[in-house]
Amino acid sequence: MRVTNFAQQNFIFAQVQAIQSRNADQNIAITSGKTAQRYSGIASDSGRLVSIEATHVRITRYIENNQLIDQRLQTMESSVSQLVDIASSFRTLLVGSLNANNATVSGIDVEAANLMQQVAGILNTDFDGRYLFAGSKTNTRPVDLNAAGFVVPPAVYPSAVETDYYVGDGNTLATQAGPDLSLSYGIRANESAFEKLIRSLHLVSTAIVAPVPDAARLNEGLRLAEEAVSELAQVVSRIGVARSAIDTANKGHEETLLYAEQTIGEIGNTDLAKAMTILTGDRAALEASFATLAQMRTISLLNFL
Repeated sequence: MRVTNFAQQNFIFAQVQAIQSRNADQNIAITSGKTAQRYSGIASDSGRLVSIEATHVRITRYIENNQLIDQRLQTMESSVSQLVDIASSFRTLLVGSLNANNATVSGIDVEAANLMQQVAGILNTDFDGRYLFAGSKTNTRPVDLNAAGFVVPPAVYPSAVETDYYVGDGNTLATQAGPDLSLSYGIRANESAFEKLIRSLHLVSTAIVAPVPDAARLNEGLRLAEEAVSELAQVVSRIGVARSAIDTANKGHEETLLYAEQTIGEIGNTDLAKAMTILTGDRAALEASFATLAQMRTISLLNFL
Protein backbone atom coordinates (compact mmCIF):
# COMPACT_ATOMS: atom_id res chain seq x y z
CA MET A 1 0.00 0.00 0.00
CA ARG A 2 1.38 3.31 -1.07
CA VAL A 3 0.46 6.85 -0.15
CA THR A 4 -0.25 7.54 -3.81
CA ASN A 5 -2.99 4.92 -4.15
CA PHE A 6 -4.24 4.66 -0.53
CA ALA A 7 -7.14 7.09 -1.00
CA GLN A 8 -8.20 5.49 -4.28
CA GLN A 9 -8.22 2.01 -2.75
CA ASN A 10 -10.32 3.23 0.20
CA PHE A 11 -12.77 4.81 -2.21
CA ILE A 12 -13.08 1.56 -4.17
CA PHE A 13 -13.51 -0.45 -0.95
CA ALA A 14 -16.32 1.89 0.13
CA GLN A 15 -18.03 1.49 -3.23
CA VAL A 16 -17.67 -2.31 -3.03
CA GLN A 17 -19.27 -2.35 0.44
CA ALA A 18 -22.14 -0.18 -0.75
CA ILE A 19 -22.74 -2.43 -3.74
CA GLN A 20 -22.58 -5.56 -1.56
CA SER A 21 -25.11 -4.04 0.85
CA ARG A 22 -27.45 -3.13 -2.00
CA ASN A 23 -26.90 -6.59 -3.46
CA ALA A 24 -27.97 -8.18 -0.18
CA ASP A 25 -31.07 -5.95 -0.05
CA GLN A 26 -32.04 -6.93 -3.59
CA ASN A 27 -31.63 -10.62 -2.80
CA ILE A 28 -33.90 -10.26 0.23
CA ALA A 29 -36.42 -8.27 -1.84
CA ILE A 30 -36.49 -10.96 -4.54
CA THR A 31 -36.79 -13.79 -2.00
CA SER A 32 -39.44 -12.14 0.21
CA GLY A 33 -41.35 -10.40 -2.54
CA LYS A 34 -41.28 -7.15 -0.53
CA THR A 35 -39.46 -3.97 -1.50
CA ALA A 36 -38.34 -3.40 2.08
CA GLN A 37 -38.59 -5.27 5.37
CA ARG A 38 -39.29 -2.09 7.36
CA TYR A 39 -41.26 1.07 6.71
CA SER A 40 -37.96 2.98 6.94
CA GLY A 41 -36.93 1.23 3.72
CA ILE A 42 -39.72 3.05 1.86
CA ALA A 43 -39.68 6.23 3.93
CA SER A 44 -41.08 8.45 1.18
CA ASP A 45 -44.16 6.22 0.75
CA SER A 46 -44.51 4.81 4.28
CA GLY A 47 -47.24 7.23 5.38
CA ARG A 48 -49.29 6.55 2.26
CA LEU A 49 -48.82 2.79 2.64
CA VAL A 50 -49.94 2.80 6.30
CA SER A 51 -53.04 4.81 5.38
CA ILE A 52 -53.98 2.50 2.49
CA GLU A 53 -53.40 -0.62 4.60
CA ALA A 54 -55.72 0.80 7.28
CA THR A 55 -58.34 1.46 4.60
CA HIS A 56 -57.94 -2.11 3.34
CA VAL A 57 -58.58 -3.52 6.83
CA ARG A 58 -61.62 -1.26 7.40
CA ILE A 59 -63.22 -2.04 4.03
CA THR A 60 -62.60 -5.77 4.51
CA ARG A 61 -64.51 -5.59 7.81
CA TYR A 62 -67.41 -3.78 6.12
CA ILE A 63 -67.59 -6.52 3.47
CA GLU A 64 -67.49 -9.34 6.02
CA ASN A 65 -70.16 -7.70 8.18
CA ASN A 66 -72.38 -7.00 5.16
CA GLN A 67 -72.10 -10.62 4.07
CA LEU A 68 -73.29 -11.70 7.52
CA ILE A 69 -76.20 -9.24 7.40
CA ASP A 70 -77.14 -10.53 3.93
CA GLN A 71 -77.22 -14.09 5.28
CA ARG A 72 -79.64 -12.96 7.99
CA LEU A 73 -81.75 -11.13 5.41
CA GLN A 74 -81.77 -14.18 3.17
CA THR A 75 -83.05 -16.31 6.06
CA MET A 76 -85.69 -13.69 6.87
CA GLU A 77 -86.73 -13.54 3.21
CA SER A 78 -87.14 -17.30 3.10
CA SER A 79 -89.17 -17.25 6.34
CA VAL A 80 -91.53 -14.53 5.15
CA SER A 81 -91.96 -16.33 1.82
CA GLN A 82 -93.14 -19.37 3.77
CA LEU A 83 -95.66 -17.15 5.57
CA VAL A 84 -96.91 -15.86 2.20
CA ASP A 85 -97.57 -19.45 1.13
CA ILE A 86 -99.35 -20.22 4.42
CA ALA A 87 -101.50 -17.08 4.22
CA SER A 88 -102.42 -17.70 0.57
CA SER A 89 -103.34 -21.34 1.17
CA PHE A 90 -105.32 -20.45 4.28
CA ARG A 91 -107.25 -17.73 2.44
CA THR A 92 -108.17 -20.19 -0.32
CA LEU A 93 -109.25 -22.78 2.24
CA LEU A 94 -111.31 -20.22 4.11
CA VAL A 95 -113.04 -18.99 0.96
CA GLY A 96 -113.95 -22.57 0.07
CA SER A 97 -115.34 -23.24 3.53
CA LEU A 98 -117.48 -20.10 3.53
CA ASN A 99 -118.78 -20.57 -0.02
CA ALA A 100 -119.81 -24.14 0.59
CA ASN A 101 -121.10 -23.32 4.05
CA ASN A 102 -119.23 -26.35 5.37
CA ALA A 103 -116.75 -24.84 7.81
CA THR A 104 -117.68 -27.40 10.44
CA VAL A 105 -117.19 -30.34 8.11
CA SER A 106 -113.89 -29.06 6.68
CA GLY A 107 -112.32 -28.77 10.13
CA ILE A 108 -110.98 -25.34 9.30
CA ASP A 109 -110.75 -24.42 12.98
CA VAL A 110 -108.29 -27.25 13.61
CA GLU A 111 -106.35 -26.33 10.47
CA ALA A 112 -106.16 -22.69 11.60
CA ALA A 113 -104.85 -23.72 15.03
CA ASN A 114 -102.14 -25.88 13.42
CA LEU A 115 -101.15 -23.14 11.00
CA MET A 116 -100.91 -20.63 13.85
CA GLN A 117 -98.34 -22.88 15.53
CA GLN A 118 -96.41 -23.06 12.24
CA VAL A 119 -96.46 -19.28 11.89
CA ALA A 120 -95.18 -18.88 15.43
CA GLY A 121 -92.37 -21.33 14.72
CA ILE A 122 -91.35 -19.46 11.56
CA LEU A 123 -91.34 -16.09 13.33
CA ASN A 124 -89.19 -17.67 16.06
CA THR A 125 -86.52 -18.53 13.48
CA ASP A 126 -82.99 -17.97 14.69
CA PHE A 127 -79.77 -17.59 12.74
CA ASP A 128 -76.39 -18.13 14.34
CA GLY A 129 -77.98 -17.97 17.79
CA ARG A 130 -79.94 -14.76 17.09
CA TYR A 131 -83.73 -14.56 16.81
CA LEU A 132 -84.35 -12.57 13.65
CA PHE A 133 -87.82 -11.13 14.31
CA ALA A 134 -87.38 -9.99 17.93
CA GLY A 135 -86.05 -6.47 17.37
CA SER A 136 -82.89 -5.96 19.41
CA LYS A 137 -83.86 -8.71 21.90
CA THR A 138 -82.08 -11.23 19.73
CA ASN A 139 -81.76 -13.75 22.57
CA THR A 140 -85.55 -13.91 23.10
CA ARG A 141 -88.09 -15.94 21.14
CA PRO A 142 -90.37 -13.16 19.86
CA VAL A 143 -93.67 -15.08 19.59
CA ASP A 144 -95.40 -16.69 22.56
CA LEU A 145 -98.93 -17.86 21.80
CA ASN A 146 -99.46 -18.58 25.51
CA ALA A 147 -98.64 -15.03 26.54
CA ALA A 148 -101.09 -13.37 28.90
CA GLY A 149 -103.70 -11.40 27.00
CA PHE A 150 -103.46 -13.41 23.80
CA VAL A 151 -105.42 -16.53 24.73
CA VAL A 152 -108.88 -14.98 24.21
CA PRO A 153 -109.49 -13.92 20.57
CA PRO A 154 -111.27 -10.67 19.59
CA ALA A 155 -115.04 -10.77 19.85
CA VAL A 156 -115.90 -7.43 18.21
CA TYR A 157 -115.61 -6.84 14.44
CA PRO A 158 -113.83 -5.18 12.81
CA SER A 159 -111.35 -6.52 15.33
CA ALA A 160 -108.60 -4.47 16.90
CA VAL A 161 -104.88 -5.07 16.64
CA GLU A 162 -103.64 -7.65 19.16
CA THR A 163 -99.89 -8.06 19.59
CA ASP A 164 -99.86 -9.59 23.06
CA TYR A 165 -98.15 -12.62 21.55
CA TYR A 166 -95.05 -10.50 20.85
CA VAL A 167 -92.36 -10.50 23.54
CA GLY A 168 -89.57 -8.80 21.60
CA ASP A 169 -88.92 -5.05 21.74
CA GLY A 170 -89.72 -2.10 19.49
CA ASN A 171 -86.20 -1.48 18.20
CA THR A 172 -85.34 -1.90 14.53
CA LEU A 173 -82.01 -3.50 13.74
CA ALA A 174 -79.56 -1.42 11.71
CA THR A 175 -76.02 -1.80 10.42
CA GLN A 176 -73.23 0.48 9.25
CA ALA A 177 -72.83 -0.93 5.75
CA GLY A 178 -70.16 1.58 4.75
CA PRO A 179 -68.41 4.75 5.94
CA ASP A 180 -71.44 6.85 4.99
CA LEU A 181 -74.18 4.20 4.75
CA SER A 182 -76.37 3.28 7.72
CA LEU A 183 -78.98 0.68 6.76
CA SER A 184 -82.08 -0.38 8.72
CA TYR A 185 -82.94 -3.98 8.01
CA GLY A 186 -84.89 -5.33 10.97
CA ILE A 187 -88.35 -6.90 10.60
CA ARG A 188 -90.23 -7.50 13.86
CA ALA A 189 -92.82 -10.22 14.52
CA ASN A 190 -95.36 -7.60 15.66
CA GLU A 191 -95.51 -5.88 12.27
CA SER A 192 -98.93 -5.46 10.71
CA ALA A 193 -98.60 -8.27 8.14
CA PHE A 194 -97.68 -10.86 10.77
CA GLU A 195 -100.16 -9.57 13.30
CA LYS A 196 -103.04 -9.78 10.82
CA LEU A 197 -102.14 -13.32 9.82
CA ILE A 198 -101.93 -14.48 13.42
CA ARG A 199 -105.16 -12.66 14.32
CA SER A 200 -106.93 -14.24 11.35
CA LEU A 201 -105.78 -17.71 12.38
CA HIS A 202 -106.68 -17.02 15.99
CA LEU A 203 -110.21 -15.97 15.04
CA VAL A 204 -110.84 -18.94 12.76
CA SER A 205 -109.36 -21.44 15.22
CA THR A 206 -112.12 -20.45 17.68
CA ALA A 207 -114.92 -19.85 15.16
CA ILE A 208 -116.61 -23.24 15.47
CA VAL A 209 -118.81 -23.55 18.52
CA ALA A 210 -120.10 -27.08 17.86
CA PRO A 211 -121.99 -27.63 15.83
CA VAL A 212 -122.53 -24.05 14.62
CA PRO A 213 -119.77 -22.01 12.90
CA ASP A 214 -119.60 -18.30 13.74
CA ALA A 215 -119.97 -16.79 10.26
CA ALA A 216 -119.08 -13.28 11.41
CA ARG A 217 -115.82 -14.51 12.93
CA LEU A 218 -114.98 -16.52 9.82
CA ASN A 219 -115.60 -13.51 7.58
CA GLU A 220 -113.44 -11.33 9.82
CA GLY A 221 -110.72 -13.96 9.56
CA LEU A 222 -111.01 -13.93 5.77
CA ARG A 223 -110.72 -10.14 5.63
CA LEU A 224 -107.57 -10.23 7.71
CA ALA A 225 -106.10 -13.13 5.72
CA GLU A 226 -106.54 -11.20 2.48
CA GLU A 227 -104.87 -8.12 3.95
CA ALA A 228 -102.05 -10.27 5.36
CA VAL A 229 -101.31 -11.78 1.95
CA SER A 230 -100.94 -8.31 0.43
CA GLU A 231 -98.83 -6.92 3.28
CA LEU A 232 -96.58 -9.98 3.47
CA ALA A 233 -95.65 -9.43 -0.18
CA GLN A 234 -94.61 -5.90 0.76
CA VAL A 235 -92.44 -7.24 3.59
CA VAL A 236 -90.67 -9.57 1.14
CA SER A 237 -90.11 -6.57 -1.13
CA ARG A 238 -88.62 -4.53 1.74
CA ILE A 239 -86.19 -7.32 2.55
CA GLY A 240 -85.25 -7.50 -1.13
CA VAL A 241 -84.53 -3.76 -1.16
CA ALA A 242 -82.28 -4.12 1.90
CA ARG A 243 -80.40 -7.03 0.28
CA SER A 244 -79.97 -4.98 -2.89
CA ALA A 245 -78.53 -2.07 -0.88
CA ILE A 246 -76.10 -4.46 0.85
CA ASP A 247 -75.06 -5.91 -2.51
CA THR A 248 -74.52 -2.46 -4.03
CA ALA A 249 -72.46 -1.39 -1.01
CA ASN A 250 -70.26 -4.48 -1.22
CA LYS A 251 -69.65 -4.02 -4.94
CA GLY A 252 -68.38 -0.52 -4.19
CA HIS A 253 -66.26 -1.86 -1.33
CA GLU A 254 -64.76 -4.54 -3.59
CA GLU A 255 -63.69 -1.88 -6.11
CA THR A 256 -62.07 0.14 -3.31
CA LEU A 257 -60.40 -3.02 -2.03
CA LEU A 258 -59.01 -3.80 -5.48
CA TYR A 259 -57.56 -0.29 -5.80
CA ALA A 260 -56.04 -0.54 -2.30
CA GLU A 261 -54.48 -3.91 -3.04
CA GLN A 262 -52.99 -2.64 -6.31
CA THR A 263 -51.55 0.44 -4.58
CA ILE A 264 -50.15 -1.61 -1.70
CA GLY A 265 -48.54 -3.91 -4.24
CA GLU A 266 -47.04 -1.03 -6.19
CA ILE A 267 -45.52 0.45 -3.04
CA GLY A 268 -44.57 -2.63 -1.05
CA ASN A 269 -44.09 -5.51 -3.48
CA THR A 270 -40.87 -6.20 -5.34
CA ASP A 271 -40.67 -5.40 -9.04
CA LEU A 272 -38.80 -8.60 -9.97
CA ALA A 273 -37.66 -7.39 -13.40
CA LYS A 274 -36.27 -4.17 -11.93
CA ALA A 275 -34.66 -5.99 -8.98
CA MET A 276 -32.98 -8.56 -11.27
CA THR A 277 -31.66 -5.76 -13.51
CA ILE A 278 -30.17 -3.94 -10.52
CA LEU A 279 -28.71 -7.20 -9.19
CA THR A 280 -27.08 -8.01 -12.53
CA GLY A 281 -25.63 -4.51 -12.80
CA ASP A 282 -24.29 -4.62 -9.25
CA ARG A 283 -22.59 -7.96 -9.85
CA ALA A 284 -20.89 -6.56 -12.94
CA ALA A 285 -19.77 -3.52 -10.93
CA LEU A 286 -18.38 -5.77 -8.18
CA GLU A 287 -16.41 -7.82 -10.67
CA ALA A 288 -14.97 -4.63 -12.20
CA SER A 289 -14.08 -3.24 -8.77
CA PHE A 290 -12.35 -6.40 -7.69
CA ALA A 291 -10.40 -6.47 -10.97
CA THR A 292 -9.35 -2.84 -10.44
CA LEU A 293 -8.21 -3.57 -6.88
CA ALA A 294 -6.22 -6.57 -8.04
CA GLN A 295 -4.54 -4.50 -10.73
CA MET A 296 -3.70 -1.71 -8.29
CA ARG A 297 -1.99 -4.16 -5.97
CA THR A 298 0.37 -5.22 -8.79
CA ILE A 299 1.55 -1.68 -9.52
CA SER A 300 5.29 -1.30 -8.65
CA LEU A 301 8.07 1.13 -9.56
CA LEU A 302 10.13 -1.84 -10.73
CA ASN A 303 7.69 -2.31 -13.59
CA PHE A 304 8.77 1.05 -14.98
CA LEU A 305 12.54 0.72 -14.46
